[in-house]
Amino acid sequence: MGSGERAAPGLIAGRYRPVGVLGRGGMGVVYEARDERLDRRVAVKMLTGVESAVDEETRSRFLREAHALARIDHPDVVTLYDSGMHGPTPFLVMQVLDGMTLAALMAGARRLPTEAVCAVARGVTRALGAAHASGVFHRDVKPSNIGVRRDGRVVLQDFGLARLVGEAAVTRTGLMVGTPQFMAPEAMTGAAPTAAADFYGLGACMYLMVTGELPLGDLRDVGAILERALGRGVPGLVGQSLPYPQHLSQLIDRLCAGDPTGRLPGQAIEACLDRISPEGGSVLADLVREREKEEAVREAAGPPPARGGQAPGPAGSLGAYGARPAPTPVPRGVVTELPEQGQPEYDWPQSEYDRAPQPEYGGRPPEYGGDQSPASLPVPRSADEGPYRSAMLSAVTRRLVLSGMTPQGALSRQREAVNLVHRGEFREAAQMLATIVPICLSSLGPRHPTTLSSQYWHAVCLARLGAGPEAVELFSRVNRHVDQRKGTE
Repeated sequence: MGSGERAAPGLIAGRYRPVGVLGRGGMGVVYEARDERLDRRVAVKMLTGVESAVDEETRSRFLREAHALARIDHPDVVTLYDSGMHGPTPFLVMQVLDGMTLAALMAGARRLPTEAVCAVARGVTRALGAAHASGVFHRDVKPSNIGVRRDGRVVLQDFGLARLVGEAAVTRTGLMVGTPQFMAPEAMTGAAPTAAADFYGLGACMYLMVTGELPLGDLRDVGAILERALGRGVPGLVGQSLPYPQHLSQLIDRLCAGDPTGRLPGQAIEACLDRISPEGGSVLADLVREREKEEAVREAAGPPPARGGQAPGPAGSLGAYGARPAPTPVPRGVVTELPEQGQPEYDWPQSEYDRAPQPEYGGRPPEYGGDQSPASLPVPRSADEGPYRSAMLSAVTRRLVLSGMTPQGALSRQREAVNLVHRGEFREAAQMLATIVPICLSSLGPRHPTTLSSQYWHAVCLARLGAGPEAVELFSRVNRHVDQRKGTE
């Protein structure tokens, strides 16, 4: 373990048992955990790396998120369950959000359809309205802080930069807080937070959704970003040839106005969105499922060839906030980095996952022959069975696994993946199996039972995720090797 990492605590506050890592940031880590008192999945955010009282400001900001979330009760805002101290370390306990961030959904420079754009904007508008009515300004509305659940519901998260109405600023003088590409111009100059500044962030996200480009262009230097934001600002969309209703372009232009008095309030935004597209949740749900299927298919193709003797990295390449294809592989949903000084002081990526230990699977895979159509595949048991749910592998973890996993370790991980399949967690199982199969092929050979079993279960996941042709191809490959094995026995 590197000097910058630390082991997960065994039991947080005598109640929350970590089973995986959901996200890491410069200031801390977010664990997926089990609430042993109420027997439910939770997310536990812990502040780390602040061992002395020097950074009391960061501790105060961390606890301020708890105060902000405690004020808000709305289905489009992440729910706070608990907060406290684990020894000297503060922690927050929140709901686990199944799905992905808007940043992950848009990875690969894709635009979203009108219905989806309006559904995301409507959810964020309602969430901000609830926050503002509770006296809370978010101050960091951006794609990685907007969650899209598998049922299509939008959830605003990460209130780590939030300010409460009437409280004094906690940021050191002259220190900019927020993400420049999505920060209102007046916030860049140190103005007090307002509802209009939060809605600017929404407008910048909408600009990204309809253009596939960052609102202030492909700029890496923070100074250049500030100069453009305070100068010509976000380019207007009205008059551009975009496949969207003109009213949507007009709304985005109003929200991205440099003058905060020109931006619409929440109720007016909702009214505009309802006129443009009154529904859209089902479209968002379909997009999430399609995105998960694409990732599963991409991972099934295996990691890219290794270069320079290094272990292969994660399969494929996901762009930054959906802005453009990245020239090098980027972990799912992670923005292409701006210079370090331009990052928020307090930023928690929500799309990196690490592997968690799983209960042993006591069964055996089915026979390889017979009907392999999706309708005949094993029906998953309830997702509530078993106390744990595996988290997805991060890019770093996957590279380590590929370079050091033994055949026995692959068999153990295969059992974990089968557990996930039986609980209906096909996306997570597919990602784990996409890592296991190459190791089995290289270490055990294509006809080894562990290799064939891993490929079979991978095909099951692909079929359940809707990737029928890829699943059938993999089933056929397994059957061919099984027939060859039988012919040599």
